[in-house]
Amino acid sequence: MAPGPELAAVLAEIEWSRLSGFDAVEVLRARYRQLNHDWAGVMAGMVEVGLCDIGPDDELPRRAVPDEFAADEIRAALVWTRRAAEAQFGLAYDLCTRLPAVHAAMVAGVCDQPRARIFSEWTPDLSGEQARAICDRLLPRLGEMTTGQLIEAIKKLAIAVDPEWARRRYEQAVAQRRVVGSRNPDGSANLAGYNLPVDRVAAAGDRIDALAKAAKRAGSSRPIDHLRAELFLGMTDGAYTGCDDTAIVELVLAAGERDDVATGAPDRESATASAGEAGEAGEADAGGPAAAEADDAAAAGAAGRGCGAIEVRVRLSTLLRDDRYPGEIAGWGPLHAELGCDLVAALGRAQWRFAITDDHGLLTHAGITRARPVGTARGISRSRDVVELQVPATLLHALTDRADLGVWAPVIADLARQHARYEEATRAGAAPFAADADRRYPRAAQRRHLQIRDRRCIGVGCRAPARGTDADHTRDHQHGGLTLPGNLGGQCRHDHRLKHDGGWRLDQPERGRFRWISRLGHTYHRRLDPIIERLPDPIPRERDPFPLFIPEDGDWEGDHILEHPPPEPEPPPPAPPHDPDTDPPPF
Repeated sequence: MAPGPELAAVLAEIEWSRLSGFDAVEVLRARYRQLNHDWAGVMAGMVEVGLCDIGPDDELPRRAVPDEFAADEIRAALVWTRRAAEAQFGLAYDLCTRLPAVHAAMVAGVCDQPRARIFSEWTPDLSGEQARAICDRLLPRLGEMTTGQLIEAIKKLAIAVDPEWARRRYEQAVAQRRVVGSRNPDGSANLAGYNLPVDRVAAAGDRIDALAKAAKRAGSSRPIDHLRAELFLGMTDGAYTGCDDTAIVELVLAAGERDDVATGAPDRESATASAGEAGEAGEADAGGPAAAEADDAAAAGAAGRGCGAIEVRVRLSTLLRDDRYPGEIAGWGPLHAELGCDLVAALGRAQWRFAITDDHGLLTHAGITRARPVGTARGISRSRDVVELQVPATLLHALTDRADLGVWAPVIADLARQHARYEEATRAGAAPFAADADRRYPRAAQRRHLQIRDRRCIGVGCRAPARGTDADHTRDHQHGGLTLPGNLGGQCRHDHRLKHDGGWRLDQPERGRFRWISRLGHTYHRRLDPIIERLPDPIPRERDPFPLFIPEDGDWEGDHILEHPPPEPEPPPPAPPHDPDTDPPPF
């Protein structure tokens, strides 16, 4: 049966358990045809939504071509990220306008979304006539080709119909070179360069290979791939700035001695106790040799991180080892508790912020502390990193009476002091940031407050960290809007322009809730995320986890980063569109 309402009705009545194996395959293929047909309808709908314009309903106005804000209504309506909405809308618009034969094949159920994407991505450099010739030749054969075979067939035909195609495609790709980071489901992350010049990639790969093997020959026991990863990060985060190859190998060897995977980490509790003992010794003899030695060691550890910039958020209770709640790196997602504590310990020279919340986890008071755990390096001017300490006001009051705070006592005392002054001023009727109310732009303290409060861009579905957003007036300053938290929100540059240039409107009906009205008249709400989220207590495991597996090193002398020949990636099987949590953070 051809896909459509009749096939959908028949499929709805079929019970899988009553089918033979042969019939189950037939029904599976029929459902796939219907899915492709329905996807074609979704794509046609995306195009219509993206072209809809403002005007009387009886006129049904449409734009001739989509503008830069065409995908934002789709993003909000389907709760996608902007990047996902723009990608899906771009594919749909290309199929419906430039490649209508491919879209018609989806309507007929014979072309699926992965193959349609291949036609779209592998023919944009060709003329309309050339692209149509390739589609006409290959669409009848789709049922006998995998996605990899389809790519190879398009490449051959494209070079045949346009001999300059390969050169232009390469130059266009290099013009779009970029570096992308992404988060994996297991908590690790990826950093990759795309569309890079092949000669420079080859040279970079050879250099990393040579240095990794030099470290192996010098006695490193770590797997060759671990060494390559260490070198890759060290060359990109600034840790090796000013070092020649010999010095880089020495740093890699030194890092190997501290590598938890290769050598085993010291017991965390004993390490904490040692830090506390060193801190107490330094505190007892302020300015003496013990304090100077501790500061120098901590400073060396901080300097070794290089010149990157991250924002680490951890609960104060977790840093005190009272619980094991996850921390977070802004834009990259959660960290397990031990890693969060380790990062905070390494970021003594970062700017340390605090976020004090109410019982619902919402921000009440934010600021900066120059206090550090005893024995930690001081001086925040040498790093662009940020540490955010999170604590409910009720817990902060309770901590002031505890006698077991150890090295964290100076930090808690400073936070309690600053919060007491804030509460006293609030009781006296002082409005926070009142001095900024008539200014065009908020001062640094209010900007910092907004970044901590908003967490990310206040646009619908946007995940850009608030640290890089614009402080936008909900009611424009030129129309009497005050420069106060109740009239401000952090917006990425796209969503800022969406409000001013894209025809969308915004208001704040209540604290922590932003209401967007699209240019097509739909309303979308965005509530602020809590600073401290209520999380469940740990659930004991039924059995011990599997031990850590370290892959065999194999023939590392003959192993290389680039495989020969590099495998052609197979697109994943189609699935309904969604807003992936692994959407890469903005760079």
